[in-house]
Amino acid sequence: MRPAVLVSAVVVVVVLLMVRPLMSIKAHPCTKVCPKIFLPVCGSDLVTYVNDCEFSIAQCFNPKLKLLHRGKCKTDDKRG
Repeated sequence: MRPAVLVSAVVVVVVLLMVRPLMSIKAHPCTKVCPKIFLPVCGSDLVTYVNDCEFSIAQCFNPKLKLLHRGKCKTDDKRG
């Protein structure tokens, strides 16, 4: 076997050994990819979320979180 072929084979094996553990990592059930659309909503934590999708991720992590209203949170909003 030529040295270049041997080196290539070793590189492939090393890369496979490095990638394999990453393939077994499971995504958190609350994570998802959201569209980059700005339609803000205000949560009961008085945080303005970019859109319903981002709000649903936060709500998955905190089931007590409720939608206060559509649009940005205001200074006179009350925590729910």
